[in-house]
Amino acid sequence: MAQLDQHDEKTAIARMAELDEFDGLTLADVTPKLDKWWFMYPNLLKLNLLLLCAFLAQFTCGFDGSMINGMQSLPSWVSFFNNPEGEALGQLVNAINFGVIASLLVSSQLCEYFGRRRPISIGTFLVVFGSALQGGAQTYGMFFAGRFVIGIGTGIAAVAAPQLMMECAYPLHRAKIVSLYMTQWVVGYLVAAWVTYGAFKMDSVWCWRLPSLLQCGPALLQFVLSFFVPESPRWLVYKDRTEEAIQVLTKYHANGEPNTRLVRFEMLEIQATLEEEKLQKASKWSEFFETAGTRKRLSILLFIGYAVQISGLGLTGYYLTKILDSIGITNSETQLLINAVVAIWQLLCSVFFALLIDRVGRRGLITFGFTTMFIVFIIWTICSAINQERDFQDKSLAIAVVAMIFLFQVGYQPLAIASVPYVIETSLFSLRSKTAMIFQFCGYSASLYNGYVNPIALENIGWRYYIFAVAILGVETAYAWWFLPETKGKGLEEIGEIFDGDEFVTGAQAIHKKRSEYHENFTQMEPAKSNVAEAVHDEV
Repeated sequence: MAQLDQHDEKTAIARMAELDEFDGLTLADVTPKLDKWWFMYPNLLKLNLLLLCAFLAQFTCGFDGSMINGMQSLPSWVSFFNNPEGEALGQLVNAINFGVIASLLVSSQLCEYFGRRRPISIGTFLVVFGSALQGGAQTYGMFFAGRFVIGIGTGIAAVAAPQLMMECAYPLHRAKIVSLYMTQWVVGYLVAAWVTYGAFKMDSVWCWRLPSLLQCGPALLQFVLSFFVPESPRWLVYKDRTEEAIQVLTKYHANGEPNTRLVRFEMLEIQATLEEEKLQKASKWSEFFETAGTRKRLSILLFIGYAVQISGLGLTGYYLTKILDSIGITNSETQLLINAVVAIWQLLCSVFFALLIDRVGRRGLITFGFTTMFIVFIIWTICSAINQERDFQDKSLAIAVVAMIFLFQVGYQPLAIASVPYVIETSLFSLRSKTAMIFQFCGYSASLYNGYVNPIALENIGWRYYIFAVAILGVETAYAWWFLPETKGKGLEEIGEIFDGDEFVTGAQAIHKKRSEYHENFTQMEPAKSNVAEAVHDEV
């Protein structure tokens, strides 16, 4: 370093002065507090509107869950596809899951090589195409193929979307925007529930074709917005496109004002952290097993990924109709109405808990969710058992079970909305696309189980199947209380400090390490060059 020319030396000294300035600080220390509502800031309004291309990715999943659930109560749909039951019904329900699992062969690679934005364009285009194919289906196979294509597109978009939001969002909005992202599953569920309920009155095949075609509406909006949304500044830095990253952060986080403390600190923390990841070659699959920190991340990823789907959701989602049948509520219109009202309740719960994520924390929401669902399923199981003994003649017990279906959402929604931000933000950047892919694989492989096993179990052993759900929730509740760390209040690069300790430096630790290296190198420089250093420090 002593041999640097004066221009390079001046740049290096300026860098050292910046490291001195920010050493010991965190992102929270340099992030300006907003004096007005976010939509009153032009840069944040534009950024958050463009991020709708990622924000709406969960809408398709929720819409499909409610739509296929409601279609099972539509006589026209049942008749058109020759009353699908058992394996035939399971294949239609799981067609999207098959597509998502197939997409996982390429989704993480697309995000690593092409960024976060382009995979969203590819995924949403496939959702639009698949929805048209499903809505115009003339045969069972065509309906299945449409759902399979929707699954491929959904899988690609769902891996890229939370990463784009997490890495582009204004620091004060990061947790809320990604947790509210999960509410779109509920919005999709709600829209489909009421569309299907309204279509019940239509005496033609359009009672199921119309909801199928409407599934592509939000995806079309996402597709258009994806051409205008900024690319992840972290991905740009990782690909050595630093100037583009600075432009993105300056435009959207600082309203175009150059050299703000926030942008300078963000860039410094991102660069220092990603340099460490490159040194450690942390992008390899084997990295998940290399250190105690990455092993803990992997265990949490697998736990949350499967828990979100196997914690009773399959019983109140795709097979609500069969649950209502089991407690004596068999009228199709009543079932559709309950499905639609449950959707409204889900939305209210999900939005309420999403807005609490920075106050209660990710761990707080997750542990509350597991504990609540555990208690609910115990009561649900007891009520179902007694009702069966009374030959489903006790209407009060039937009402109690319906009440448990509603109370289940008080537990499930905080888990659902906290799961994605928690899993994605705890990951190293180099493993983030792989993490998102594994999370999707866990969820959709568990959905395959729900799709095939739940209807068979409900049909053969009835309420006794709920005992299995109680046991699973008991284990999950214990794990959440004892093993999950809290991450609230930390910047995206700073969360690694919770997991890695001295094994792997990130965030503020990476800045401190980089500062120490610069100071050590500068002690070897010739004394005559101190004039340059003084001039640079004066400028800073």
